[in-house]
Amino acid sequence: MSHSERAYCRFVAVAGVAAALLAGNGRAAADGRALYAACIPCHGARGEGIASTGAPNIAGGESWYLQRQLQEFAAGRRGAAAGDTYGAAMRAASGVLRSDADRLAVATYVSSLRRIRSADTAPAASSNGRNYYNAICSACHGANGRGNEKLGAPRLAGLATAYVARQLNAFKTGQRGSDPADRLGAQMRAVAAMLPDEETAREVVRYATGLEP
Repeated sequence: MSHSERAYCRFVAVAGVAAALLAGNGRAAADGRALYAACIPCHGARGEGIASTGAPNIAGGESWYLQRQLQEFAAGRRGAAAGDTYGAAMRAASGVLRSDADRLAVATYVSSLRRIRSADTAPAASSNGRNYYNAICSACHGANGRGNEKLGAPRLAGLATAYVARQLNAFKTGQRGSDPADRLGAQMRAVAAMLPDEETAREVVRYATGLEP
C-alpha cells in the first residue's frame, strides 16, 4: 500500500469515527464550533490541516467559499466522481452537516480562526511558475493569490501545496468540475487545461501557495 493510500485510509477512518460521534450528539441547533468537532481529526483543532490525512489547512478561509464547497459535497457535485477518493471521504464526513444552516455555521466558524500557512509552502523562485500564474490564474485569484469573492475564486496563498496540486490535477482529469451544474468548476477545468505540462503545473502551484497569505 502506497503512502497516499495509507493516508487516505486513515482519513476515512478518523472522519468516519468523528462523524458518527457528532451524529449521535442530539444537536438541536447549528453551532459552528460544536459542529467543527467532526472536522478536527483531519483538519486539526485550529484548522491547520494534517498532512498525513491529506486534509488541507482551512483556518481563516473565506466563509462564502467554504460554504459553497460544503454545499457541493452535499449535492453530490463534488466527491462523487470515479477515482476521487479524498473527495469521497470528505463528502461522507461532511454528511453530518444536515442543513444549509449547519454548513453556514461551520464555514463561519472556520473563517474566524487565525489563518495558518501550511508547513509545505515556501516562497517560489520559479519564473516559469510566476509567469504562467500571472498569465492564467491571477485574473481570478489575484496577483497576490488572495482570491476574489465576486469571481468565486478562493485564496491560494499559504494553502497546502500538496492539496492545491491534487485539486488542480482533479480538474484536469475531470474528477472535479465535470458536473453540469458546477459552472465555476467547469471554468477551472478550462484554465487547468491551459498548463502545457506537469512540471509547469507544479511550478504554478508552488508559486501560488508560496505567496504571502
